[in-house]
Amino acid sequence: MTRIKTLLLLNSILIIGLLFSACKGSRSMEKEAYLDPYLQDTIPYTLAQHEEVSERLFIFLPPALDTVRFEETKLYKKLYKSGYDILCAYQAPAVGAYYYSRKSMEFKGQHIQNVQSLISHLRQQKRIAGAQHTVLMGLEQGAYMLPLLMSNNGIDTAIFINASPFSMYMSLQRIAEGKMAWTEARQKYIKAKFDIDSLGVFKEKVADVERLSSEVFSLGAFPNVFWLSYHANYMLEEYRQNAGHCFWIQFDDYPLYKESDFEYLKLLDQTRNKGSAEYRLHSNYEAYSPSNWDQIEADVLELMLRE
Repeated sequence: MTRIKTLLLLNSILIIGLLFSACKGSRSMEKEAYLDPYLQDTIPYTLAQHEEVSERLFIFLPPALDTVRFEETKLYKKLYKSGYDILCAYQAPAVGAYYYSRKSMEFKGQHIQNVQSLISHLRQQKRIAGAQHTVLMGLEQGAYMLPLLMSNNGIDTAIFINASPFSMYMSLQRIAEGKMAWTEARQKYIKAKFDIDSLGVFKEKVADVERLSSEVFSLGAFPNVFWLSYHANYMLEEYRQNAGHCFWIQFDDYPLYKESDFEYLKLLDQTRNKGSAEYRLHSNYEAYSPSNWDQIEADVLELMLRE
């Protein structure tokens, strides 16, 4: 009987040991929020870390108008398995008593400051590596923040997805003014993002962004200052002065895509004193569906293989 108990105990220890070993090798993703003492506000983030802090870091900045869970994609898992720690930086939710105070902070400079504060804090805590072998990736609004973050953090590689050299607001202006056709895809996009069915109403709301106070919510869930801050401060100068490698991924049927912007971007890159760029153009945009992520994944992994 004693021998049986001993065998059972040894088996239990072995099973626990195997489970512990498996856990050590698995992905450790933490969902946290950093309370910035200067901002007096929280910055939500997720961080997937290896047992030891990796020298390779991938930072993801989400879009404003789409809900994207990068952590659920195959690309995320493949990047982690290839040795990257992955940081996803989010905006604090504007809910309840915090609604108006947080909405007043919805502008480009504040968004960049939030991400910069988070990166600096995690580096100081030695939870992420320094600039070496760091890659930034931003979707839509997140992409417009990349050039300044690249410069401020000595990062030499960035991936821009569905952005332009100008601003989202300019794209919306073009639709409202008839410079971009009022197609069925764009109608669905405007309805989904702003709950507007009519081109006439949409035109008025877009004009109100500049016509009314910056604190007013003329267009969707963001105050006018949000749209104007990205529009008044194009990333052109920051981008031109950046010495890093910029990788642009566009979908030609993304509702805010304009071919002339894409061609202008290529000309703009020729004026950069330093740095390099390359471009990928896809079709069949479906609001970051699994098939869209497969397209993005192929491009990103191709780039990563060179890193």
